[in-house]
Amino acid sequence: MGGRDMAVVKLAGRLWPQKLKYRLIAAVVLFILLPFFLLQIMAYQRIEASLSLEFQEKAGKQLTVMKSELAIVFADMFRYYLFLENDPVTQQALDLGTSMEPGERYRLLSHAAERAGSLRLPSQVAVTMADIEGNVYLSGEEPRGGLDTSFIQDPAFSGLDSGGGYQWLSGEVLRMYAVLKNRAGEAAGYVRMDFLYNSWLVETSRNFLLQQNYQIVDHEGRSLGLSDSRKPIAPALVRDIIAGMEGRELNQLLDQEGTAIVSGTFFYDLNWYMLSYLPMNNYLGNMNAIRSQYFYTFLAVSLILVAVTFLIASAISRPLVLLRRKMAQSAEAELKTRVQEGAFAGEMRDLAVTFNTMMNDIQGLLLRLKQEERQKEALHYRMLAAHMNPHFLMNTLNTIKWNVLDKEDTDTADICIALGKLLETTLNSEVELIHLKQELELMHAYMYIQNYRYEGLVAVDYQVDSRLEYALVPKLSLQPLMENALKHGFAHMPEDARVTVRVYARGRELIMEMEDNGTGLGAGAGDAEDIVREADRSGESVGGDAFLRNKAAAGTDYAGRGKRRGIGLANIEERLRLLFRTEGSLTLEALNRGVLARITLPLLISNPYAEGGGEDVEGAAGGG
Repeated sequence: MGGRDMAVVKLAGRLWPQKLKYRLIAAVVLFILLPFFLLQIMAYQRIEASLSLEFQEKAGKQLTVMKSELAIVFADMFRYYLFLENDPVTQQALDLGTSMEPGERYRLLSHAAERAGSLRLPSQVAVTMADIEGNVYLSGEEPRGGLDTSFIQDPAFSGLDSGGGYQWLSGEVLRMYAVLKNRAGEAAGYVRMDFLYNSWLVETSRNFLLQQNYQIVDHEGRSLGLSDSRKPIAPALVRDIIAGMEGRELNQLLDQEGTAIVSGTFFYDLNWYMLSYLPMNNYLGNMNAIRSQYFYTFLAVSLILVAVTFLIASAISRPLVLLRRKMAQSAEAELKTRVQEGAFAGEMRDLAVTFNTMMNDIQGLLLRLKQEERQKEALHYRMLAAHMNPHFLMNTLNTIKWNVLDKEDTDTADICIALGKLLETTLNSEVELIHLKQELELMHAYMYIQNYRYEGLVAVDYQVDSRLEYALVPKLSLQPLMENALKHGFAHMPEDARVTVRVYARGRELIMEMEDNGTGLGAGAGDAEDIVREADRSGESVGGDAFLRNKAAAGTDYAGRGKRRGIGLANIEERLRLLFRTEGSLTLEALNRGVLARITLPLLISNPYAEGGGEDVEGAAGGG
């Protein structure tokens, strides 16, 4: 992403509202109203374009029909001329001329006109006929009487006797001039047919479903006829239609405002253009008014929706602002601030109830944390009071070690080294979890001392998965189990005393087991604790022979007594709870002979960056 893109993103972030209610309003406008408005505009334009295309097609077809009807009128007028020229009765009346009685000649011509009337000329066509001498006869009327040489002297008849015999002249009235020839090919009479096409346009256009305004113009765009003289087509539209007609039978376009369809077609024989003007407002209403009405309606609906969104957003954000204020006040009021639940309803009331419940829970947790902190401080104080200076103890232990080494007493020196490891771990209160490898080393050191004491009567078998040597375990978690077995399981030390230590993984759990073949679990609920407390007061070891002999001499039998659950086990349980909550546990299981103690905790592997370290007691204590 370039610098410009980053600038755009930052600008958008600054412009985007920060408060919830304004964000909701912006989201409604941008992602609901605006897309909906654009979709509606597109749909409206599609509908308008579809209707316009449909009306264009209908207007074009209707104009084509009008052209065909007009062409039929022209054809009927031409057939009428051909009929008169080829009719024998008409030829007879024209050939005889003045030698025939006027009444008889009129009768013959009227009879010919009646037969020609079967060609169904429209009422807008008037036929005028004259003989070669200028006697004029009107179709269906009495003869005018007398001569009318001005009719036959019309310049439009000149040259027709030697030419094609007829011609069309357009103006306010379309006229067909024709010369009637006899059998010898000589001019025998004259015919003029007047077509009032304005009246024809008015009458014919009424028969169509779409009421269009029809207009006939010449090749220069001058108007020749209109079906509605009050609504002529704009000259600019006429020019555009004519300009686009080249090589086309039909040309159509929309006016500048898009409210009418203009169509045009061409008459090759007369060099005419017939145009039609279809106002779409007559069928679709005023398109501009419809668009304006739609826009104002959508604007009103949008404003109502924004107002409703603002009210809903305010109803949501107001309780949130109150909760935020209450939470800020809670820090100063020691979590004693509460929200009035009765001031809200529905989900907001549920939120207020949840907030008050959360405040109560947090306050309770803080109280418990304070109590635990005080307990830890008290325990730490007692530990400091009970222990001597660790440097002094380690230095003293080093002095004993070097003293016995000078006397070549290696056994006592090894005991000092093992005890130094145990003291180091015990006095290091900052470390709670150590590697399983280190825990096993401490176990070896502890058993070295105990086997020296019990003269090697206890055999320890280690069954440990080598892949778990860097698994994290609570420090000194196995030593209390071994001490419990020695004190209670082997109160009378058997010759085959055995302890098996197993460590393995099961899924995501680490299992540490210690199995002995001692006396097992007793039925007394508090005997083991009593043994330990009495041993502590006397300064003797619970598992020691001297202690048991002294108690036996005093009449107290501790052989096989106790529940095998002393202070060390309770300490392990408490540490597991503090470290792993419900994921750590300690269980004791009675066997046919002995007890199986099992510690279960999460499997955590921590491979070190480097390995090393000495076994000297001075190094363990940090020097003296």
